[in-house]
Amino acid sequence: MDFTRREFLKFSTATGAGLMFGLFDLKPIVAFAQANPPIWARETISVCGYCSVGCSMIIGSQEGGYVTYVQGNPDSPINKGSLCSKGSAAAQLSTIVSNDTGKMVPNPRRLTKVKYRAPYSTVWEDREYGWAIRAIAERVQTTRDSTFVDVGVKAPETGLTVNRCEGIASLGAAAFHNESCYLITKLMRALGVVYLEHQARV
Repeated sequence: MDFTRREFLKFSTATGAGLMFGLFDLKPIVAFAQANPPIWARETISVCGYCSVGCSMIIGSQEGGYVTYVQGNPDSPINKGSLCSKGSAAAQLSTIVSNDTGKMVPNPRRLTKVKYRAPYSTVWEDREYGWAIRAIAERVQTTRDSTFVDVGVKAPETGLTVNRCEGIASLGAAAFHNESCYLITKLMRALGVVYLEHQARV
């Protein structure tokens, strides 16, 4: 349907007059917003993990750790309080609304344990996070010890100390913020890793 400029002005004037004189009742919307405010017992500042922008979020949670509310952090110079639709719905990663009761319940699809599949196995096993962290640390140490180079190959007769690990490489991600990149780089340098790269370089 095509609107002429005159018809557009007529509809705009009628709508504005209706709002001004109270012909359109907006009270139910206001009442709903006041009756269902976001409720949380604790606030946590975090960073959205969906893309490389790194928007800061304020995450509200109830007792028991249920996330009930997510909003943009107005103190962040990156997003200044705004969030995209995926970031705004990030609370659903932890908590969803039950179809039966209409209340917030833990998301049944959220992984709460580490999924581990042994080499050459086709079965996934549930493991605790503590076990996974210890297993990763042990494998890092084993790889570093077996691939560590003390003296360079092309060295003078007395040898040249290089102290480098050639069996581990580090690839950064665009979603990391400066602090994460700094800590990862310091860790890799401490391990002697020389293969450092980042997938978001320009």
